[in-house]
Amino acid sequence: MPPGPMSTHLPSQYEPDVNIIDDLQGFSPVTAGYNMNAYRTPYPDSIATSTSSATSPDPQAGTMADSIVIETDEDKRKRNQAASARFRQKKKQREQHLMETSREMQEKTRKLESENEGLRKENLFLKKLLVEKVDNMTGEDRELLLRATGEALKKAS
Repeated sequence: MPPGPMSTHLPSQYEPDVNIIDDLQGFSPVTAGYNMNAYRTPYPDSIATSTSSATSPDPQAGTMADSIVIETDEDKRKRNQAASARFRQKKKQREQHLMETSREMQEKTRKLESENEGLRKENLFLKKLLVEKVDNMTGEDRELLLRATGEALKKAS
């Protein structure tokens, strides 16, 4: 690189042509049997990384990944089972509440029908009583009754 204003900012041991990964080959990797070149891209200038997990260089890494997947699936299954149980419980409570409400409404309907029937009978009895009374009334009382009922009918209309 020709000396210029930018070259003074770079440390003297840094050379852009040297691959840093090659410099690190002397260090022992964290995982035994780890091959640093396994995930290197074929193009050194590329910033893409390999994400191939099917060709894992470490057989334990594959079984560990499998156990994590199995554990995750098991956890997911247990959470799903618990959610299903909660849903069934809520559904059962909803059904019980609806059944209770239905019973209450049926009982209320029976009471209202009974009350209605009683009021019909009372109304019929009072009509008969009134007719009987009117039949035995004097002309003056009948005239007074007609005026009172006529005014009541006019107010009601």
